[in-house]
Amino acid sequence: MEDSTDSIAVDMETIYLGGKEHVIRTGHGCVSVILYGDEEKPPLITYPDVALNHMSCFQGLFFSPEAASLLLHNFCIYHITPPGHEVCQ
Repeated sequence: MEDSTDSIAVDMETIYLGGKEHVIRTGHGCVSVILYGDEEKPPLITYPDVALNHMSCFQGLFFSPEAASLLLHNFCIYHITPPGHEVCQ
């Protein structure tokens, strides 16, 4: 099997802080959607487990430089945060 030469550099600071946040108002409260990557790419949608947010639930996956590079190269990531599960600012 040949090594792939397709890779992108990933700035981990951007992954942690650089997403575009959109707040959607619903009848049950506000839902935050944080978007990372190129919106022209296929969507990869995450939704955290009970009592977690996207940082606490998916941090291990998205803070691995190899995984983050692969995912951002192929997908636009949409982290959906349910009402009351927002990351404290």
